[in-house]
Amino acid sequence: MPNVSIIVPVYNASKTLATTLGNLVHQTLSDYELILVNDASTDDSLSILLDAEAQFSDRILVVNLEENHGPGGARNIGLSYARGEYIGFCDSDDIVSTQMYEKLYEKAKEGDYDLVDCGYYNEATDVAIVHTSDDLTGDYEKVPPKEQQRRRSQLIASGGYFWSKLFKKSFLDSLGLRFREHCILEDCETLLWIFANVSTVANVKEILYNYKNNPRSISKINEVDRYYENATNAVVAIYEQLTKAKDYEGIQEAVEYSMVNLLILAAKVCVNFQNFLPEGVKEARLTQLKEMYETMVLLPIAKNHYIQDKIAGEDLALWMQVVSTKS
Repeated sequence: MPNVSIIVPVYNASKTLATTLGNLVHQTLSDYELILVNDASTDDSLSILLDAEAQFSDRILVVNLEENHGPGGARNIGLSYARGEYIGFCDSDDIVSTQMYEKLYEKAKEGDYDLVDCGYYNEATDVAIVHTSDDLTGDYEKVPPKEQQRRRSQLIASGGYFWSKLFKKSFLDSLGLRFREHCILEDCETLLWIFANVSTVANVKEILYNYKNNPRSISKINEVDRYYENATNAVVAIYEQLTKAKDYEGIQEAVEYSMVNLLILAAKVCVNFQNFLPEGVKEARLTQLKEMYETMVLLPIAKNHYIQDKIAGEDLALWMQVVSTKS
């Protein structure tokens, strides 16, 4: 059994793969495997992956998919092949430190942690951050219920990404972790579900992951539709998954903040790109968002301190205009 399985979904990443794989295959951790899932790429990605597999056959497994499953589906398939004690994820256009998985694994073993997080650098915003602060680490089962609720709520509201973390495989298996397929924002509810159930958490306060974050501009009607659809689907997924949490009331404020944040994203897409939409579609979608809010968000916005503290004033003003509009 390898110490760590690193799963990399790949779709049309031929321009970035060489750099990404270069650091992945030279990790200082001695015992790990790379599971590279080619998600039906139409460029030269598969050829690059197969060349890497031939060169590092003791370390790399290439899984070639004939049909595209999206990043979530590719991760699911990668998980089915993973043999590691711990699981890491990496995107095919990002760069990890060559020491990343050794440092995360050593910390994970130090306290038999379910989850270990590290810092990352976001090139687009020129910001370096560790989402999991020291006061959110430790054994959640050994603290009073109110403190456990605070830690889980803070994790949920702080957000973050799968790729900056290492997860104990047995913990993920116990949750039956699966990502939604054929979509973006596929990891929203899965990460929050992990936060709602994790028992032991640690961090490594070093910047070990370089997030490229190369967003595509919205320039076509089908892209506007796609962003709207994916944001609303993520809201529904969060609502359906997180309301099943064993202590939902204790984390409800943070969960509803996450949903409102996505509803605002969908509203901004409708407003900012309304010229791409047929007549009446913007109004119909804003009405749908209002109805989703009224069905799923039960706590008053004015009393949700996560919403008040974390959502920009102009975004909150836009949302209050949406929810106050008469149907």
